[in-house]
Amino acid sequence: MFTFKRKKEKQFHFFTGSMNSAIAIGSDSVYIEIKDNYSKRGIRDAASQKERLSWMLQEGERKEFARLHHFLSALSESGRVEYINSLEPDPDRVGKAKIVHYYLRRLPAEGIAAYDYAWASYLSGTRWEGGYISKEEARQFKLEAVRQAQQAYNSWSEFITGYIAGYQFMTTQTSLDHLRQNDWNFSRSLVSKHCMLSKSNWHTDFSNFS
Repeated sequence: MFTFKRKKEKQFHFFTGSMNSAIAIGSDSVYIEIKDNYSKRGIRDAASQKERLSWMLQEGERKEFARLHHFLSALSESGRVEYINSLEPDPDRVGKAKIVHYYLRRLPAEGIAAYDYAWASYLSGTRWEGGYISKEEARQFKLEAVRQAQQAYNSWSEFITGYIAGYQFMTTQTSLDHLRQNDWNFSRSLVSKHCMLSKSNWHTDFSNFS
């Protein structure tokens, strides 16, 4: 029993680490200072951290993406182009609409939920990891992020694609060069023996893990 539990704990560590690694793949950069990641999201104490993490798991940035995805899906191709062109005075709205248009048929039903789940896992830091919550609270947030991610996607490939789409949506990155660089980073991460993704099985069962 002890050996099984230790093995499962290791699998959980690799799985959450793999989710976190999506952040570096998507942004093509190293993580910024952990405290900056908390403060820029309004996390300043245990209460605000739990509120923000709960929001990421229950609603997140995917809600805005889904709303725009639903709207564009109801239009014809020419209608989508016309709508995007009508947004020209607002570069942020244009960028987001273009990204949703690009990924219209390229993502599972949960869209960019991977973006929310990766950040929920990464920002579930304890008081000794730059966050404010207890070790048990952090563990439960991470576990919920893992379970929801596995329900939303069928593979690491789908999850990473969902995260990258989410990153581009939030930063309105629409250049083809950026898309190609992310594709390269993603492909490299799947085959590198040094990356956690190569050590983590997407289908590991955490349903009875606590």
